[in-house]
Amino acid sequence: MIRTTFLFCLIIIVVYFANQGDVVSTVDTVDIEGEFNLSDEKLITERAKLFIGKNIYNIDLRHYKNEFEKIPWIKYSQISINPPSNLTVKIIEHNPMFLWNEQIYVNSEMQTFTTPNLPIKNILRLASNNYSYEEMYNLFKSVQSFLLDINETIIALSKQDDMLEIKSENLTFIVRHSRYPEKIREFVSIYPDFESKLNKRKKIHIDLRYPTGFAVR
Repeated sequence: MIRTTFLFCLIIIVVYFANQGDVVSTVDTVDIEGEFNLSDEKLITERAKLFIGKNIYNIDLRHYKNEFEKIPWIKYSQISINPPSNLTVKIIEHNPMFLWNEQIYVNSEMQTFTTPNLPIKNILRLASNNYSYEEMYNLFKSVQSFLLDINETIIALSKQDDMLEIKSENLTFIVRHSRYPEKIREFVSIYPDFESKLNKRKKIHIDLRYPTGFAVR
């Protein structure tokens, strides 16, 4: 009887301290790490506050990680437990590399992501009706390699069927995709003489679709 009573008391004591442990393990503070250039810092903070008062070991970390990553501009999130009562939420934003078809951004890992609006104005713009964004980015790198010799940086490139429109800060080219390497090389080769006749004129349109030569307006 004494042995039974002792075991019963021991169980009560274990349960009591286990419950006390639950109280001690509630979240008191949440630290947020990351740079917030385009994401909604207020919304991130509000989501983080939802952890306060929760049992630190009963939180579904994967679920909340996914919830943070649903916030526009958030590429990656990580939630770490720091016993006894602290959580750290680490946030990494997307780094947009170009705007695709005037609708979505593509980041530096070639991942697409959507946003409620398109706030970045000074960004490379790529568009096509028959190429994927990966193909267009490779095309951009190819075309840009030709224009580096004349110090022109592409700010927009569009391919519609066999027609290319190439825009830099000062020049806009129209050329057939099937002939762009030879036509751009041809233009670059005569560029020094061409530039000398411009008298510092800006915003020049160059049509390279002619069998020989090109037109300027």
